[in-house]
Amino acid sequence: MSFLSLDDAPYFSLAGFTLNIEEKSALSSSLQVKKEQEKLGDIWLWGKVLGVQRDYLVAQAIGNDAFDRKFYYSIDLVNWLQLPEVTAADMDKMTTVQVRFSGDPAFEYTIGETRDLFGSAAPEGSEDGEESTINEEKRLAGTVALINYETEIVPRGAYYRDTLHKLQKNAAFSGIPTSELGQLTNYLHFREGFNVNKKTLLERANAFDESIDVFESISTDTPKGVWSCQMERTGSVAILRSLLWPGFTFFHTSSPPKWGSMYYGSGQRNLNTGFML
Repeated sequence: MSFLSLDDAPYFSLAGFTLNIEEKSALSSSLQVKKEQEKLGDIWLWGKVLGVQRDYLVAQAIGNDAFDRKFYYSIDLVNWLQLPEVTAADMDKMTTVQVRFSGDPAFEYTIGETRDLFGSAAPEGSEDGEESTINEEKRLAGTVALINYETEIVPRGAYYRDTLHKLQKNAAFSGIPTSELGQLTNYLHFREGFNVNKKTLLERANAFDESIDVFESISTDTPKGVWSCQMERTGSVAILRSLLWPGFTFFHTSSPPKWGSMYYGSGQRNLNTGFML
């Protein structure tokens, strides 16, 4: 997992943004209170989604499974509310909304029908042709889930699967060697669904280790160049940014071995990556 510890927040100043003293102080106490109230194993800051009126601070916690997540949001740095579950229908609605977040969780977006050149209704609205709506709270939940799926990454070797095929954190992982920090092949998507059998024999023969290559490499993401990597602190810290979701930043250093990620943006997917690269 690439969750952000508040102690590691200064690494993100290398990417041009960080949390101010007031935010750090309020978050450290309010997240601890939420952890005790909900009896969570641990809770981490996920990031900040910038709104027109107010911003959303988002935190995440996990259950027994690394992919069993709960997400919480706050607009005052004190009170945390759990984000709702979203359905496939909610995700379809959410992806049609391209404007910025307002900052009001109760705000409702109207998804109306569109028509083609011949006047036929396109299937954007509800099945009976009427307008449908989605509130901002659900849109926020869907956006966080989508960003997580498309950008959450970990260093290669940080996790492995045991003989029972259960995912385990590698306690012996000492970080990616400094000379290889800038290679995208050393960073993997942290998400379910990777099938090693889809790898060709040539790919398996080319520096592929089935014990630690348990996720997809970000070097295969399309369009090519959707990830940027910058070296900081005389090459000892790698800063990775997503061009698909501007504002997502990941850091990794091997001395000491640490990694983490944070999202700090408007919650809008970059639809122009194909023209930028």
